[in-house]
Amino acid sequence: MKVLLIEDNETLGGFLKDILTLKNYTVEWLTDGEDVELYFNHSSYDIVLVDWMLPSVTGIEIIQRLRAQQINVPVIMLTAKSELHDKVEGLTVGADDYLTKPFEMDELEARMLAVIKRYQQINLNQKQLGNVSFDLTRHEFTARHVEMNLTRKEYLLLELLFLNHTVSRENILDKIWTSDQLVGDNNIDALVRLLKKKLEQYDSDLKIKSIRGVGYKLEVIS
Repeated sequence: MKVLLIEDNETLGGFLKDILTLKNYTVEWLTDGEDVELYFNHSSYDIVLVDWMLPSVTGIEIIQRLRAQQINVPVIMLTAKSELHDKVEGLTVGADDYLTKPFEMDELEARMLAVIKRYQQINLNQKQLGNVSFDLTRHEFTARHVEMNLTRKEYLLLELLFLNHTVSRENILDKIWTSDQLVGDNNIDALVRLLKKKLEQYDSDLKIKSIRGVGYKLEVIS
């Protein structure tokens, strides 16, 4: 389980990282959240633990940025602010839980596991491949958290590739075109080229690989 910890207090941050690592979590620790969005462009996290008061931006601002970018990750705010209106503000901007300092590690871990479980239940209808995610309920693809503008045929082809290990040309014909349409290999090739361009346009790290005699598959560009 991968944790992004944003805490500027060296003593507390180091303690949390050490304890969570001992509990077999993978922890990336930032002392400033100014460039937090960049980390999500290159990696994914199961949960974010963020302090309220930070050097450049507040925890509130960090959460607002993540939610504005539609980064759907559990967030627990860690703070010394214990007034009710502070808790309400934190939860209103998009925090999933709010833990007042000082706290016990057992309580923090219990809250982490609880919010992660809630997200896992919500995300049963979502699939992720590289930096592209597919929401089966909303019928929506996003690359780097930006919704992809696809034509109907591009969407259907990407859906086929996302949900199957490999897709044959016959399957593409059957799923995308109706039986009364005159469609040949050139139509399939043209559609594949268009989808490849869309994936590049949205800076996706996916490529469509042609498998001779079989069909096509999606691969993550290393």
